[in-house]
Amino acid sequence: MRIRNKVVAGALTAAGLGIGLIAAPAAEAAACNPSAGIGACLYYNSNFSGAQFQDGSGNSQSPENYGAPNWYTFSGGNGAGLYVKNNAASVYNYDTNYSVTIYYNSNNSGPSQYFKRGTGANLNSTLKNNNASQCFDFYAVCP
Repeated sequence: MRIRNKVVAGALTAAGLGIGLIAAPAAEAAACNPSAGIGACLYYNSNFSGAQFQDGSGNSQSPENYGAPNWYTFSGGNGAGLYVKNNAASVYNYDTNYSVTIYYNSNNSGPSQYFKRGTGANLNSTLKNNNASQCFDFYAVCP
Protein backbone atom coordinates (compact mmCIF):
# COMPACT_ATOMS: atom_id res chain seq x y z
CA MET A 1 0.00 0.00 0.00
CA ARG A 2 2.80 2.41 0.80
CA ILE A 3 4.28 2.02 -2.68
CA ARG A 4 0.88 2.63 -4.26
CA ASN A 5 0.41 5.82 -2.18
CA LYS A 6 3.85 7.07 -3.24
CA VAL A 7 3.06 6.38 -6.89
CA VAL A 8 -0.24 8.25 -6.63
CA ALA A 9 1.43 11.15 -4.81
CA GLY A 10 4.18 11.27 -7.42
CA ALA A 11 1.65 11.26 -10.27
CA LEU A 12 -0.30 14.10 -8.66
CA THR A 13 2.90 16.11 -8.18
CA ALA A 14 3.93 15.56 -11.80
CA ALA A 15 0.47 16.54 -13.02
CA GLY A 16 0.62 19.71 -10.93
CA LEU A 17 4.00 20.61 -12.37
CA GLY A 18 2.75 19.99 -15.89
CA ILE A 19 -0.15 22.35 -15.41
CA GLY A 20 2.22 25.00 -14.10
CA LEU A 21 4.34 24.68 -17.21
CA ILE A 22 1.37 25.12 -19.53
CA ALA A 23 0.27 28.44 -18.01
CA ALA A 24 2.15 31.37 -19.53
CA PRO A 25 3.67 33.79 -17.01
CA ALA A 26 2.88 37.48 -17.17
CA ALA A 27 5.55 39.70 -18.71
CA GLU A 28 6.98 42.01 -16.06
CA ALA A 29 9.01 45.00 -17.14
CA ALA A 30 11.79 46.58 -15.15
CA ALA A 31 11.17 49.82 -13.30
CA CYS A 32 11.13 52.89 -15.52
CA ASN A 33 14.45 54.34 -16.59
CA PRO A 34 14.03 58.02 -17.49
CA SER A 35 17.69 58.42 -18.45
CA ALA A 36 17.32 55.88 -21.27
CA GLY A 37 15.26 58.43 -23.26
CA ILE A 38 13.02 55.74 -24.72
CA GLY A 39 9.53 54.59 -23.96
CA ALA A 40 6.57 55.61 -21.94
CA CYS A 41 6.17 54.77 -18.29
CA LEU A 42 2.77 53.86 -16.92
CA TYR A 43 2.30 54.23 -13.18
CA TYR A 44 -0.13 52.37 -10.98
CA ASN A 45 -0.94 55.52 -8.96
CA SER A 46 -1.64 59.11 -9.91
CA ASN A 47 1.17 61.68 -9.97
CA PHE A 48 3.79 59.20 -11.26
CA SER A 49 3.91 57.05 -8.13
CA GLY A 50 3.51 53.41 -7.22
CA ALA A 51 4.48 50.44 -9.34
CA GLN A 52 5.75 51.10 -12.86
CA PHE A 53 5.68 49.61 -16.33
CA GLN A 54 7.93 50.88 -19.11
CA ASP A 55 7.36 49.89 -22.68
CA GLY A 56 8.34 51.91 -25.61
CA SER A 57 9.60 52.77 -29.02
CA GLY A 58 13.13 51.65 -28.37
CA ASN A 59 12.42 48.33 -26.71
CA SER A 60 9.13 46.98 -28.01
CA GLN A 61 6.97 46.62 -31.02
CA SER A 62 4.30 49.27 -31.11
CA PRO A 63 1.31 49.32 -31.28
CA GLU A 64 1.19 47.33 -28.10
CA ASN A 65 -1.71 45.74 -26.24
CA TYR A 66 -1.26 45.45 -22.48
CA GLY A 67 -3.48 42.36 -22.26
CA ALA A 68 -3.54 39.06 -24.13
CA PRO A 69 -1.33 37.46 -25.17
CA ASN A 70 1.31 39.30 -23.11
CA TRP A 71 -0.53 40.30 -19.92
CA TYR A 72 2.10 42.80 -18.80
CA THR A 73 2.41 43.52 -15.07
CA PHE A 74 3.65 46.42 -12.96
CA SER A 75 6.89 46.10 -10.98
CA GLY A 76 8.23 47.77 -7.83
CA GLY A 77 6.06 49.63 -5.36
CA ASN A 78 2.35 49.73 -4.66
CA GLY A 79 0.56 47.71 -7.35
CA ALA A 80 3.52 45.47 -8.24
CA GLY A 81 2.43 42.24 -9.89
CA LEU A 82 -0.93 43.60 -11.02
CA TYR A 83 -1.79 43.71 -14.70
CA VAL A 84 -1.07 46.95 -16.54
CA LYS A 85 -4.30 46.63 -18.53
CA ASN A 86 -7.01 48.68 -16.81
CA ASN A 87 -4.81 49.58 -13.83
CA ALA A 88 -2.73 52.64 -14.81
CA ALA A 89 -3.41 56.07 -13.32
CA SER A 90 -0.62 58.23 -14.77
CA VAL A 91 1.80 58.21 -17.70
CA TYR A 92 5.11 59.90 -18.39
CA ASN A 93 6.56 59.73 -21.90
CA TYR A 94 10.33 59.63 -21.44
CA ASP A 95 10.90 59.06 -25.14
CA THR A 96 13.03 61.84 -26.64
CA ASN A 97 11.96 61.13 -30.23
CA TYR A 98 8.31 60.07 -30.31
CA SER A 99 4.95 60.91 -28.80
CA VAL A 100 2.70 58.17 -27.45
CA THR A 101 -1.06 57.72 -27.31
CA ILE A 102 -2.74 55.56 -24.66
CA TYR A 103 -6.04 53.94 -25.68
CA TYR A 104 -9.11 52.74 -23.80
CA ASN A 105 -9.45 49.58 -25.91
CA SER A 106 -7.03 47.03 -27.27
CA ASN A 107 -5.71 47.47 -30.81
CA ASN A 108 -5.57 51.26 -30.42
CA SER A 109 -9.25 52.03 -30.48
CA GLY A 110 -11.72 53.99 -28.43
CA PRO A 111 -11.05 57.10 -26.36
CA SER A 112 -7.38 58.06 -26.09
CA GLN A 113 -4.94 60.46 -24.47
CA TYR A 114 -1.89 61.84 -26.25
CA PHE A 115 1.48 62.51 -24.57
CA LYS A 116 4.14 64.55 -26.35
CA ARG A 117 7.72 63.42 -25.89
CA GLY A 118 9.11 64.47 -22.53
CA THR A 119 5.70 65.11 -20.95
CA GLY A 120 3.33 63.31 -18.62
CA ALA A 121 0.06 63.63 -16.74
CA ASN A 122 -2.53 61.73 -14.82
CA LEU A 123 -4.79 59.78 -17.14
CA ASN A 124 -8.11 61.54 -17.73
CA SER A 125 -11.27 60.25 -16.05
CA THR A 126 -12.16 58.08 -19.04
CA LEU A 127 -8.78 56.32 -19.20
CA LYS A 128 -7.80 56.11 -15.53
CA ASN A 129 -7.85 52.38 -14.76
CA ASN A 130 -9.26 51.81 -18.25
CA ASN A 131 -6.15 51.55 -20.43
CA ALA A 132 -5.62 48.70 -22.87
CA SER A 133 -3.06 49.69 -25.52
CA GLN A 134 -0.53 52.27 -26.68
CA CYS A 135 1.00 53.45 -29.91
CA PHE A 136 4.05 55.61 -30.62
CA ASP A 137 3.60 58.18 -33.38
CA PHE A 138 6.24 56.79 -35.72
CA TYR A 139 3.95 53.89 -36.60
CA ALA A 140 1.61 54.68 -39.47
CA VAL A 141 -1.01 52.33 -37.99
CA CYS A 142 -1.77 54.64 -35.07
CA PRO A 143 -5.28 56.06 -35.54
